[in-house]
Parts: sequence; structure tokens; C-alpha cells
Amino acid sequence: MMLRGMCKVIAIAFAVNQVLTTVFTYVAQQVDSALPHQMVWIFSCMTCGLLSLWLQADARRAFAFARKQGYVKITDAINDGKERALQIAMDCPKRWLVILHIELNPTAFAMQPGNPPRQR
Repeated sequence: MMLRGMCKVIAIAFAVNQVLTTVFTYVAQQVDSALPHQMVWIFSCMTCGLLSLWLQADARRAFAFARKQGYVKITDAINDGKERALQIAMDCPKRWLVILHIELNPTAFAMQPGNPPRQR
């Protein structure tokens, strides 16, 4: 599950990074036509890293908001109360970010009966 979440983060970061790097290269070459390739490479690496960190932080904030507002609930009804599960409301704002946070942190939400989920 964590692999799926990281693949989503990487795919989004790479896609946005390509667009930003293309724009940066175009604008930078308009200013200085002898722009070293290393500058574009450094910009691309920094942007990719910052985008992935930003996306993970945004997912964490979206989950905290959804939990606080009651969009995320815990149910004991699976297999006669032997398992617990998280339910995310369909009308939850930024639902995909909440799901992404859960995928990125599956062990934080592994719940046993009678134990509350761990707070982070």
C-alpha cells in the first residue's frame, strides 16, 4: 500500500517537474542563451524533491482536517467487530489527499480491535 502511495507522489512530482523545468529553461534561455545545463539539472532536482515533500505535507494536513471535521470515522462492524476500518466520507474535501496520506502511512492506521488508532 505504501508503494502505491509513493508511486502516486513520484508520478505527480515528475509530471509537474517536467512542466516547471520546461518553463524555467525557456525563460532562463531568454535571459541568458549560454545557460549551463547543470543549472537546469539542479533546478529540476530541487523542484522534484520540494514537490514531493509539499505533496506529502499537504496530504498530512488534509487528513488532519478531515479527521477533525468528522469526515474520517472508525468502524468496528467488519467481521463481527474483529477488525476495525477507516471510513472516509464521499463529500470529504480533498478526499484523494486523505487517501494518499493513508496509503503513505499504512502502519499508522493498522488497527486492532479495542485499540484506538495512533495519533501522529
